[in-house]
Amino acid sequence: MKVMERASLFALAAALGSGQLWAGQAGDMPSGGSVAAADGASEGLAEIVVTAQRKSENLQKAAIAIASVGGDTLRSAGVVNPAQLTALVPSLQVSNGNGAYANFYIRGVGNFTGNALTESAIAFNYDGVYVARPSSTSGFFYDLERVEVLKGPQGTLYGRNATGGAINVLSRQPQFEWGGHANASYGNYDAVNLEGAINAPLAPDLAVRLTGIYNRHDGYMKDGTDDQKEYGGRLQLRYEPTSELSILIGADYFHQGGKGPGGTLVPTGIDKRYGNFSPQADAYYAGLQHVVGGTTFSPLPNIQYQDNTYWGVNARINYATDFGTFTIIPAYRSSKLDYVTGNIGFFILQKEKFRQQTLEARYASPDSLPVQALVGGYYFRERGRDPYNIINNQFGFVDQFDQRYGTTSAAAFGRLTYAVTPDVHLTGGLRYTHERKKYSGQTLALTRVCLAGFAQCQGQAVPFPNTIVPPTVTVLPDTSVVPDFTSFGAFPFQVGQFGTLVAQDKSKSFNKVTWRAGADWTVTPGSLLYVSYETGYKSGGFYATRDAGIYRPETIRAWTIGSKNRFFGNRLQVNLEAFYWKYKDQQISHLGVDSANALIFPTENIGRSTLKGVEADIQYLLTPTTLLNADIQYLSAKYDRFVYTTPAAGGTPQTGCAVSPIATGFSVDCSGFRPPQSPAWSINLGLTQTFELGSGAKIVFDGRAHYQSRTLTSLEFLDQEYQDGYLLGDLQLTYHDPSDRFTVAGFVNNVGDKTVKGQTYLVTYAAVPTASAILRPPRTYGVRLGYNF
Repeated sequence: MKVMERASLFALAAALGSGQLWAGQAGDMPSGGSVAAADGASEGLAEIVVTAQRKSENLQKAAIAIASVGGDTLRSAGVVNPAQLTALVPSLQVSNGNGAYANFYIRGVGNFTGNALTESAIAFNYDGVYVARPSSTSGFFYDLERVEVLKGPQGTLYGRNATGGAINVLSRQPQFEWGGHANASYGNYDAVNLEGAINAPLAPDLAVRLTGIYNRHDGYMKDGTDDQKEYGGRLQLRYEPTSELSILIGADYFHQGGKGPGGTLVPTGIDKRYGNFSPQADAYYAGLQHVVGGTTFSPLPNIQYQDNTYWGVNARINYATDFGTFTIIPAYRSSKLDYVTGNIGFFILQKEKFRQQTLEARYASPDSLPVQALVGGYYFRERGRDPYNIINNQFGFVDQFDQRYGTTSAAAFGRLTYAVTPDVHLTGGLRYTHERKKYSGQTLALTRVCLAGFAQCQGQAVPFPNTIVPPTVTVLPDTSVVPDFTSFGAFPFQVGQFGTLVAQDKSKSFNKVTWRAGADWTVTPGSLLYVSYETGYKSGGFYATRDAGIYRPETIRAWTIGSKNRFFGNRLQVNLEAFYWKYKDQQISHLGVDSANALIFPTENIGRSTLKGVEADIQYLLTPTTLLNADIQYLSAKYDRFVYTTPAAGGTPQTGCAVSPIATGFSVDCSGFRPPQSPAWSINLGLTQTFELGSGAKIVFDGRAHYQSRTLTSLEFLDQEYQDGYLLGDLQLTYHDPSDRFTVAGFVNNVGDKTVKGQTYLVTYAAVPTASAILRPPRTYGVRLGYNF
């Protein structure tokens, strides 16, 4: 509690916080979903409009657990990728993984994604379109209206892969008036951020909006990695020929270059941010012994790069009649990954192409009816191909090549809301999902071991070179592999190299019914009480092995009770929520062996956990120019069961869990542990203060503080994989000219230059207790200019 008290005092005294949207005399109201003040008040906290339940509604009237962050708040926080949302939404944990992948967790529900066979347990949506690839979620964070975070399973309206919740990224739409903006910032690490938008009416019923972005900065790591070099654009057309018909068409493009996310070996001292290609890392690798390899590691050459391209087109067609509103959302998205990364302590090369087509159609009855209905259908089709995907940790080499992926999913859903009285509503929802997946390809796995022991082999055994070029091999009639030793180094002394080539050809169908029941009561015009029960579902999938290689779906059951309130003439907001979740058959990847005793990395249903807690979101408009806010979550999380088997690859596996020897290796029991990315305390505190200068000019001081307690960042439960509790603070001071068209701001993020682990990975699966940490950004500061027209 002393840490919490220090966090509160630091945030309030030093004004470290971020204000939500509000109305009144304290400066202009950002456009992030807000309209006039609620309940008819001319001043006070603003109404925030959300569309999470497939309709526009006041957030305070929405009987769901949801957080909304406006576009201006996202800009002032410097958010350009999903991982930066962690500091803005206490219930959400997002970390960068290997390459372009992002890992999403909401209240301890989520998973680590790292290849094309893994999917996120949190549904990521852009302008109402589900984005399936967890490697394709970074190119949307500019010119936004808001980001909505739905907490808890969304099994009825969102369906597949929304086990823990959903993230909705919503862009600003064209308006029927001239306007636009230009924003530019410059900061340390030679950081340049440019964003601009032009909005133009082409006709009384036709408008266009064109937006572009360019972001770059030098590497946060001393080896030049963890840099940024990206650009993109968005074009939208809005056509409303009649008051009943509205058509929105959008297209977007985004490219990622540079070296990409960096990592640094934990033993070298993460505060120094050396990076895995630094001289310090080279020296550490040269002395790091691999027991079964019979030699030490070789330093990693700095060959990391990324060249990733994403684009898509989407439309939304609304037709409103007296009978109800019909909505159709067709979309197409494409991603092309080409990257080499060593941020996890060894090399991964991934080349892949994915394309997806989606179509959602729904009908919503008029709000005036005592029984409101929402019914719809959803279709999803995804196809992907990897020419090759190489994993090389120097003593194990896997080349997965000519891999092909396919998913076809269809769903029907409906929700009914019955007004028992004008203030009491009952809601029920149902969704049926049918999904078929297929996977084919070739997997070549090579392993090097020293048969004589480390002392005898040291200096004579040779690890695999740090290469991303596939080895030359000869495949025998029995599918065993004879590698070309000359292409991968000589073996002068009792060294074995073993290999297998396994063809992959798998397919499986999954079916599931998910449902929701809820009730809400508008106790007073400013107070809402709600309760709900909802189930969630994430389909099963495959992993590379000579065996069946199929894992089952994971499911969740969630109970929620909440209250949303406005007091004191709309100046105080107190939203409270309690939740109780049962997470079953969580899909976990770990080291294993197949029926031929060959090393594999299977995904299995080995996690079952209970997650419960409370959250309080409080905003207080202390004066017309002073806004305080606090969002505090307490989470109790525990694995009820977490047991798996792992082979004896170099001895006892590196884990903080209980280990027992068995005939095939070891049994690992992590039952009773707290799951990863589930801190007990997550706290955001804030203050926004406006200083009127006369003649309409003003200075606005914004800040925010984010505290979270000790957090596990990987799945081995080792001490080096934990991030101790930390406090981050951001500040911004902005001058607005009298016309409120020109702004100039100074900002500093991570004021204390705190080093924070977002994700950790073991350098090898066993035998070597060394981890590589992927870090959140260091202290950054600079100036920002803005012009609205």
